[in-house]
Amino acid sequence: MGVSFAKSVKFGAVRFNFSGSGIGMSVGIPGLRIGTGPRGAYVGGGMSGFRYRKSLGTGAGPAATAVQPALAPEQYSESAPQPNIIATVEHETKSVLELTDATSDSLIQSMNEQRQKTALWPFAAAALALLLLVLRGMSGQWPEFVMPSLVALSIALVVWVHWRDKMRKLTVLFFEPDEATTTHFEAISRGAQSAASSRRFQAVTTTSKYSDTKYSAGASSGLKLAKASCVAGQAPGVVANVDVPVLQAAKITLAFYPDRVLAFQGKTVGAIDYAELDAKNSPVTFVESGSVPSDATVTGKTWQYVNKKGGPDKRFKNNREMPLCRYNELRLTTSRGLDVYLMCSRDGGFDELVQVLRERKVSVQRSV
Repeated sequence: MGVSFAKSVKFGAVRFNFSGSGIGMSVGIPGLRIGTGPRGAYVGGGMSGFRYRKSLGTGAGPAATAVQPALAPEQYSESAPQPNIIATVEHETKSVLELTDATSDSLIQSMNEQRQKTALWPFAAAALALLLLVLRGMSGQWPEFVMPSLVALSIALVVWVHWRDKMRKLTVLFFEPDEATTTHFEAISRGAQSAASSRRFQAVTTTSKYSDTKYSAGASSGLKLAKASCVAGQAPGVVANVDVPVLQAAKITLAFYPDRVLAFQGKTVGAIDYAELDAKNSPVTFVESGSVPSDATVTGKTWQYVNKKGGPDKRFKNNREMPLCRYNELRLTTSRGLDVYLMCSRDGGFDELVQVLRERKVSVQRSV
């Protein structure tokens, strides 16, 4: 994926313009736009080669420069006696606010303050609906077009308040990285794109250990899986002058920016320094209960219920044969508690991403 640092980015009807002197904003239609510049309605700061603004806040000055045992899906434990599960570990349980010292970072502090703001549009909608009900009882002598016009005006006002709510919570990021940082960021983007090209991309939310593998297709552990994705774009509630790899796991979203990783969880945001991020991947033999992805490597077969010799246990009816696939798993962890566990269907699918994340970590550590 090529990386291009844009001079302007659109967010709905709003355009953010980036320049060396700061960030401007304009809104309107072709031929008529209203905007504000670097000295307008923004609260700014800067560090590590980028500047940021709190959009539509109070006025502020210009910005500063700145191969393991086979695994089976968790569902197979449901048909087995409960004592078969001897240990369970949940992943992504840590609050993103605990992943870094967010109180010492003005950007993270600002982003969390914005995201906690109360949405006003539901109150506006309720108030206008009540007002329309009152006016409806008084509209007997009014021309027919008045009430439909008031309804349309009320809808337009609620839409505007909803848009205003989104803008109040929006953070604008402006990156001007040096050549070395840009090179690393491009490599991370390519690695993320390589991983995302896998036909099946999932997050592991729970890992369980089994005491008796005959109930779990011969697997010694089981996984509870959830949907996951990895795309190039903008993180939730953020507009930047570059598209970044956004990795959506089960509960946490990770956005890989040139200077650091931002972790999103509900209405909260945390930050992870590349120097603190550990990335490890390894092959894993997975008992596939569904359809086999086209890019998966099938290494053998097993049975849903197996006997001591590895064959089908004839005590169980409808004991189906199941393929063994060689998948790739990724663990992203930090000493502060990040625990993101992902799996893709392509053998070696995370190799490139892990390699570039390790290189970025070493580079940051050497620069400190």
